[in-house]
Amino acid sequence: MKGNLYIGAVAAVGAAILAGSLRNVLTSGLGTQDLAWLGIAVLTVLVGRLAVRLPLPHCRVSFSDAFVFLSVMVFGGDYATLTAALDGFASSSRARGAWHKRLFNTAGMAISVNLSARVFARLLPEGGVWGSRFSAEDLLLPVAALAFTQYVLNTALVSGVVALKEHASPLAIWQDSSPWAGTAYLAGSAAASVVFLVVRELGVVSALAILPFPGILYLTYRACLDR
Repeated sequence: MKGNLYIGAVAAVGAAILAGSLRNVLTSGLGTQDLAWLGIAVLTVLVGRLAVRLPLPHCRVSFSDAFVFLSVMVFGGDYATLTAALDGFASSSRARGAWHKRLFNTAGMAISVNLSARVFARLLPEGGVWGSRFSAEDLLLPVAALAFTQYVLNTALVSGVVALKEHASPLAIWQDSSPWAGTAYLAGSAAASVVFLVVRELGVVSALAILPFPGILYLTYRACLDR
């Protein structure tokens, strides 16, 4: 019962955030940027198939986070929120999750990415990431905050629902899963930062340079878990 109430609350907040992001995107008008975003969103969903199951009940690590972080940097928080929600929904569909799991994963990703993107934007220098005086050093603090906020929010949401469903300690679940999730977020944010700097110079098509990264990280995690 408590688990369903928790999922309902997360779903309600996520739906409100998604509606706001969709409204902002539609209000800004559609253009070539939307086609580029759509391509990245599709790749995010496809790369989300690369996931490994952790030694915990119903817990997986996805390697699409690098694409989500890249969406934040290139397209902004509203587009990244939609990307994350699509990834959350698609991952639930692949796992044949019940409706409540799809709601939770979709809403949870929307909440964590939207708030993380806001923190990222707050820490950017004047002129933002596309400013003429923007440098690689200016990206360090915002990206670190982006990855850390996403890590804390997402793991907290997931630990909470698993704890309620499995009648376990949220702290124990978080301690077991946090090293795996933390390294994925750290590596994903680093890869996204490097690719974003390339995108600034060569254009959004160069975002495809991030494609090999999820596969490398997936194979590394599988090797560690097999041991």
